[in-house]
Amino acid sequence: MSDLRLITFRIGPETFVLDIMAVRQIIPYSGSTAVPTAPSFVEGIIVLRNEVIPIIDLRDRLFPRAEKAAEPLVLITHSTAGMIGLKVDEVRRIVTVASDALLPPPPLVRGVRGELLIAVIPYGDEVYLLIDLENVLTADEKVELREADLRHEMMNAE
Repeated sequence: MSDLRLITFRIGPETFVLDIMAVRQIIPYSGSTAVPTAPSFVEGIIVLRNEVIPIIDLRDRLFPRAEKAAEPLVLITHSTAGMIGLKVDEVRRIVTVASDALLPPPPLVRGVRGELLIAVIPYGDEVYLLIDLENVLTADEKVELREADLRHEMMNAE
């Protein structure tokens, strides 16, 4: 039996969680630079410590009709597609849950794609949705992201 340390964050009406080990850094969102040739699911790019990081707006992916957050944050994460920034409405706290607290998700939870959801975690009077970082982007999108030379775009923009 092992405990999981999870970071909780809000997107629209729901609270999601990710394994804290997947998150490198949390930074305030201060806008991103649009890249004309970037895949449509990339909002833009930021440069962090000389690294070009594509920003994926999770609200656009999950709850496009929810109203925008006043001060969104970006979770800098590492996926098989490289470093990506996940834009979220609010980062709440870090929680520790026992691995046996994870319940299998139903096929569809409030409009969230099944493959994106790993588990449902009851926590006190809340329910957290554990998302699979590797499934934030589809396989095709990861290929598209790897093939889009965002660094090259940056050089041309300057």
